[in-house]
Amino acid sequence: MTEVDTRFHHTSLLSREERALWRQFVETHAAIVRRLDDDLRGQSGLTLSSFEVLYELVRAPGNRLRMAELADRLLFTRSGVTRLVDRLERDGFVERNDCAHDGRGVYAILTLKGFETFEAACLPHIDGVRRLFFDRLDGWDDVLGRLLVQLAPEAPAESPAAGATAL
Repeated sequence: MTEVDTRFHHTSLLSREERALWRQFVETHAAIVRRLDDDLRGQSGLTLSSFEVLYELVRAPGNRLRMAELADRLLFTRSGVTRLVDRLERDGFVERNDCAHDGRGVYAILTLKGFETFEAACLPHIDGVRRLFFDRLDGWDDVLGRLLVQLAPEAPAESPAAGATAL
């Protein structure tokens, strides 16, 4: 059996305070997302990711987006959005159609069932976002907004968030 050198060699770890703050950020984000996902599933059967796909399609001209653009808007991998759209298509919420001008491109297109499901889920979901996030900011909205801008990694020329509109 080969021996492994198990001595820890890193010298620049996070301080106890830095680790605690980072961990609190990660846990808070995960708890809010998990709760929103659970609430959506219970109310509409949609996952949070599925809701986001339908949201992007509702906003898109003609209620259609190329799969690659959908992945970019959602910050998903191409394969991740393909698997998600597969499920949404199986459930009748979206259809796929080839791009007429590009043989390699495929559109995800919102169906009437997808629109109706989104509409039914929308208000309860927005209430949850307000309850779990905005209502708890207690006047710190501007500070959080500035912090998020400060913390954002270098964004590409046009990030998906830059074009975001209110729901």
